[in-house]
Amino acid sequence: MKQFRNILVTCAGGAGTLDLVRKLRDSFHIFLADGNDQVAARYCSDLPFRKIPFGADPAFKQTMHDLSEEWKIDCIVPGADEELLPLASLREESGVACVLPERQFIETCLNKKALMEVLQKKNISGLLPFLKEEDVHFPAIAKPVRGRGSRQVHRLETDAQLKGYLGVYGKTFSEVLIQPYVDGEEYTISVIVNNRNCLLGIVPKRIIEKRGITRVAVSENSPLITKVCTRIVEELHPCGPFNVQLKIHNGMCFIFEINPRLSTTAILTEKAFGNEIELYIRYYDRESCAPLPTLRGGVIMLRHETHCFVDQE
Repeated sequence: MKQFRNILVTCAGGAGTLDLVRKLRDSFHIFLADGNDQVAARYCSDLPFRKIPFGADPAFKQTMHDLSEEWKIDCIVPGADEELLPLASLREESGVACVLPERQFIETCLNKKALMEVLQKKNISGLLPFLKEEDVHFPAIAKPVRGRGSRQVHRLETDAQLKGYLGVYGKTFSEVLIQPYVDGEEYTISVIVNNRNCLLGIVPKRIIEKRGITRVAVSENSPLITKVCTRIVEELHPCGPFNVQLKIHNGMCFIFEINPRLSTTAILTEKAFGNEIELYIRYYDRESCAPLPTLRGGVIMLRHETHCFVDQE
């Protein structure tokens, strides 16, 4: 059984990272890294910190290899989409564990068009993109085929707005994802899976307020969401944790995104169920995953900004 002692968490300046690793300090040595060194994690924590290249930088993978050697890292926890494939490659080459799914699942999820087609084919969710510009009916949602957060995501009401969207971002119709807008309650769901594809937990969180990232959300028990997310694990074999974005409309789940990494709402998952990083490590390489925590519904996350003041003379 692989032993974990030193854990490296990237995107240390991200929302809730310091809160998420606070509990882990009782059992592990935590190391932090970020592409920006002007983050609170560098100044407001006694944890080791290192500035690294951003995930899209060709130097990122080698830097992470060297840092893993220097700090004797047993497990890496990525926080940004751009880091996922380089770290999947590093895991394959060096054997360092990473809290992320298998390469094929990552590649599918990062291509939003490909993901929608796979989900439709598996009869998990039906929200196919429009194939031709003349087929689009409104309202519609436009977004990049690849991208994260709410960057370049717009609701379109008319054909003129669609043409304006393509013009503003300098894209052709085939380079973006245009799909039907679906009304309904929006959820972000943490699906915790170990490296053997053993399902550890499903934590639905109904979004109350969202501005780029989720600002306010509440944990809820949902048999419908549990059923859909279980099928994703059974059919797509992620072998690692992921986050599902979906809406429930007329008793059906419509998935519009799957992030093959931990969610920015992982701190709510911890309070309502358990720490995703700790659970992945505890059940690493296990074929049987029990006992597991019980989901607590009604736990509310209210995200706020903290201030860090550092005197430098």
